[in-house]
Parts: sequence; structure tokens; C-alpha cells
Amino acid sequence: MQELLFLGLFVAALAIGWFLGRREAIKVGFMLQPHGSAIDRQYFIGLNYLLNEQPDEAIETFIRALEVNPETVETHIAIGKLFCQRGDVERAIKVHQNLLARPSLSAQQADRVQLELARDYLAVGMHNRAERLLEELGASSSSLRGEALGDLVTVYEQQRDWMQAAQIGSRLLRERPGFAVTQAHYYCELADEALRARYINLALGHLQAALKVEPGSTRAMLMLADLEERQGHSRAVLKWLHRIADESPDFVPQILPLARRCADNGDLDLSVYLERVLERSEPPMLQTVLARSGQLEKHEGVTSAQRFLLDWVQRHPSIGGTLGLVRLQLRSAAESEQGGMQVLRQLLESLQQQRPQYRCESCGFAGQKLYWQCPTCHGWSTIRPLKGYEVV
Repeated sequence: MQELLFLGLFVAALAIGWFLGRREAIKVGFMLQPHGSAIDRQYFIGLNYLLNEQPDEAIETFIRALEVNPETVETHIAIGKLFCQRGDVERAIKVHQNLLARPSLSAQQADRVQLELARDYLAVGMHNRAERLLEELGASSSSLRGEALGDLVTVYEQQRDWMQAAQIGSRLLRERPGFAVTQAHYYCELADEALRARYINLALGHLQAALKVEPGSTRAMLMLADLEERQGHSRAVLKWLHRIADESPDFVPQILPLARRCADNGDLDLSVYLERVLERSEPPMLQTVLARSGQLEKHEGVTSAQRFLLDWVQRHPSIGGTLGLVRLQLRSAAESEQGGMQVLRQLLESLQQQRPQYRCESCGFAGQKLYWQCPTCHGWSTIRPLKGYEVV
């Protein structure tokens, strides 16, 4: 069915291109006779091949019949793209190389063919050739400069060459300001590499660069909070903890262990901090709610914690919240009353473990782990916590 659809679209494209090419040829005097020409004969030979179920021969004949002139260039480009999408990349390369060799192309048409040829090379893994073509376009004043830089940065991203990706990304930012989110992640990847090599100052520089291009980069702030703790800079740690609470409260669960360590050292009032987070997120993340419940239990007793958590669960029903209440009840119930509650706890824990904690807002990918880049659609910062689904 797909083969028939492809051939149908292909023939339609060629027919239109043939007509336009024929009209243009008549216009400029290349064809003195509008009927019975060699092009006509080639066209009908191609149809005969198609009717005899010889699609490869038909396609070759149609290509030969289709004159290359300014009005048919787009048709040839479309033919090449169809070949590439069909998986016949070698033939797509042949079509685009043949086009690129034509001196009659306008500058814009030549740029378009060059971009498509680079994409053909990428499709078959010929990255060096593709990079040269894309770099040439990216360094030009072509209207396709942004597309070329976008393809080029994707190549380096796939190769995990974060330095090259960041360098090309800096140029792409001038074309696409919205690329700042992705660019910040490139700097974070570079910082991650530097940290693994124990180049602390280099990592710090990359993270500062990330925040310069994307001031709201949650990943950069989380990494900076952790980095400042390693260096014993308690004031800087508190600065990032509070900034995350204000700007990215849904990601506070990622730094709760750090916040607890700061509280243990006497640098942070954890109860006040958690109240601040709860005020800035509606609804808040379940881990944050449970952490606040834990603080109430510690300072005011189980009853106070139960009242707080029960109020929250009534307003935001969830398995995790109910499980938290059951655990509180187990801690306060007499030993003789715990049998049924233990069974309920185990049931809720089993249900909770089967639920995803994160979901990509772009493609819907869901999983138990936070990825900064979606494994399915490869979007950056598209995966967000699913509130009420958290494993506790």
C-alpha cells in the first residue's frame, strides 16, 4: 500500500514537473514542436514501465524525461526527498548531486539542493561530507543558514561532542533565540564532563555560561547547588536552594537530601523552607508535602502531621498521599491494630511502584527516571514530574 502511494505521488509530481518543463522549454524556444518530441516518448515509455510493474525502470525514465530548469528544480528536489524517505538514499544522493552540478540554478535553489544533499549524507552516516556542506551553508548569508546550523548542531549532539555542539549552538542562537534552552543543556553536559575529570573551576564556568543564555535553567541551578556544597560554600548553597524554590518548585524533591543536610548543619530552617516551596507551587510535589509532614511529626507529633497530610490528600487525592497517611497511622497505632494497615500499605506500595513519575510534554514518554533529554523525541527540558504519581 505504501509502495502504491509513493508511486502515485511520484507520478503526479513528475507529471506536473514534465508539464512545467515542457512549457518552459517551448517558451524559451528549446522545443519547436510541442507534440511528438523525445520528452513525450520518454514519458510514455515510463508509463508503460509502470503499468508493467517495473517501478525502478519507470522512475529512471521519468527522471530522464524531466528537464531541469528553474520551474522544475523544486520537483527534482521533491523526487530526491521521496527517495530518501523511501530508504533509497543512494538514488536521492544521485538526484541531488546531479541538480547541484547545474550552473543554471539560482543561489537560493543551489542552497536548498545543498541542504538536501547534506541530509542525504546524514541518512547514510556520511557525517564528514554532510558537515562540510552544512558548515558552508551555516557560514553563508543564505536564508537557509538557520536550518543548516540546526542540522549541524544535531549531528554533534548525536555524537555527544558537546563542545562542538555548544560552539555551533552559539551561532544558532542568533537565528533562533528559543534555542537557549537546548544551549544551556550543552553547557551542563560540558560541566558534567568537567566534574567527572575533577576540573571544578571549568565546570563552574560552564554552568555560569548555561545560566547566562538561559537564566531559568533548572538543571544548571541544581548542579551549582551540589557543586557549591562540595566546595563548602554554605551561603552559595542556600542561594541556589532558595532560587530553585522560587523558580522551579516542582524540582525541589531533587535537592531535598541537600536541603536536609543544610538543616542538619544548622544553615537552613527546613520547615520554613518547605512552607516557602508549598506556597509557590499549586499543587505542590508530593515529596515536598511529605517532607513537610515529616517536619511536623518531628516537632509537633504524629497527630499534627496526620491532620496536615489528611487535609492535603482530601484536596489532592493520590495513591502516594494515601500511602503516607497509612504509614503515619502505622507509627501511631497499637501493635494489635497494625495487621490490616500493613496489608493496605503493601497494596498501596505495589500500586505506586507501577506508576510513572515523569512524562514528556512533547511526545508523552513516561518513566520512573528524570531525563533532561527525552529518550524518545530527544527534546530538552520536556520531561516534567507527574504530580501525585511520585514514588514515596
